[in-house]
Amino acid sequence: MSTAQGERRLHLMETRSLLNRIPLYELFELPGRPHVVYQMRSYASTGDAEAAAASARTDLPFLFKAFETGQIGPKKLAKMHGGAPRIATIHEYLDWTLTAQPADKDDELDFAGFRVLLILPRYVPQWPPVGYAGCKEGVNSTTLPGPMPPLPILQTHGKPVCAATIRSGPGYLEIPFVATHEGKRGRGYCRCLLEAIEAICKVLNLRKLMLCSTNELNVRNTWLHLGFSITSEEEMEHLFNIPHSDLVYLQNTVQMYKDLTFEERRWKPVVIKHGTFQMRTYARIGEGRPTLPPGLPPSKKQAVKGVGGWGSGTMSGALPSMSNATSFGGGGGGDVSQSCLSMSEVSSGLDRRDISSLPGSES
Repeated sequence: MSTAQGERRLHLMETRSLLNRIPLYELFELPGRPHVVYQMRSYASTGDAEAAAASARTDLPFLFKAFETGQIGPKKLAKMHGGAPRIATIHEYLDWTLTAQPADKDDELDFAGFRVLLILPRYVPQWPPVGYAGCKEGVNSTTLPGPMPPLPILQTHGKPVCAATIRSGPGYLEIPFVATHEGKRGRGYCRCLLEAIEAICKVLNLRKLMLCSTNELNVRNTWLHLGFSITSEEEMEHLFNIPHSDLVYLQNTVQMYKDLTFEERRWKPVVIKHGTFQMRTYARIGEGRPTLPPGLPPSKKQAVKGVGGWGSGTMSGALPSMSNATSFGGGGGGDVSQSCLSMSEVSSGLDRRDISSLPGSES
């Protein structure tokens, strides 16, 4: 290995350790997304790579299914080649990425440093009330959102619904695999995942996302809608100073990127109360109301009318914090005052059907 290659390898190792600053297996909330939490996990193998991969497959079957369906597995491909050298399968790439397998040789791809970011449904119990010591749990990393301790404590309800493999690099975050559970698509969970990724990038001061997308029109359009742009190997190397060999790159994929600006946004804490039930959520300050989509049924139009700016003690002001924040730009700097809404105020403008029709919400 040349001196330049050795220096590059050491530089990558240093920058890939940035994600170690984010606590593993701790739950974090997203301002404006009270129905979900996010969590960082590591399946890095400490000896038994097959056992580590099996654990990841048990926890996140939808992530593997999304990419492996219809593809030839490694055993069948090896049999077809009769033991001769062959290309790696998507199954092997997933296993190596999820378990963060380091390179054994200089000419091998290095998967070290990968971790998994998950979106999980949030469970909101009616207990404990305000003042209970447990209300301050789950905020060991005060640099991540939300700006105030979660209320009630963060708990999950069910299994992960969306996942991404991520790895930090020199000034960027690499995202080779993203998938949403097949039964949970179209509900805004991928947008929540992207907000969590951007929140982590803000903490680590990483200004660019590098995404490996499948080369399908609908998938590319989804990422373009979320702010990504298509790039080329030449542009990556000459403009971004990111050699193609530094990233996990698959056949029949397209490399995309997104520049992050971290615009400061202010949040209005809102506490919703009903008996012993109390929940803190957030609404954005100073954001206008979106244009109503054409052709919505009356009930959905009524629900969407509440989305946008901050109101004063009305349901239309609370709805942005409950279900319809878009992209995350800053966790701190929010207004320290709080507003309290009773459950009767919350339910006065919309019934359950209307609330469940909002983007990212579930009935």
